[in-house]
Amino acid sequence: DIDDFLDRLDTALTISAFQDNLRARLSGTLDLEIYHFEQPAPGLIDSSIDTLFNPRLTLFLDTQIGPQIYFFAQSRLDRGFDPSNHGAQIRLDEYALRI
Repeated sequence: DIDDFLDRLDTALTISAFQDNLRARLSGTLDLEIYHFEQPAPGLIDSSIDTLFNPRLTLFLDTQIGPQIYFFAQSRLDRGFDPSNHGAQIRLDEYALRI
């Protein structure tokens, strides 16, 4: 069943080592957007075609080393902040380190 599959996937994307002194978890979201409009494209949409498929993969990494060190990162694979028909790009949107 789908719930069991998602539980197994969550377990596979989580690691723990050194008696739980090192923990890391990878998670994410997949957004699928389709735009259909007349030309010229409205607003901030940068496209010369009238139907635009705009997928976005967002990945999160949470890591903790001991009780004091924490690291977070968020990266995205998409076509930029505003929808466009240009190629995909990957970027590191957010990151934080707490010591």
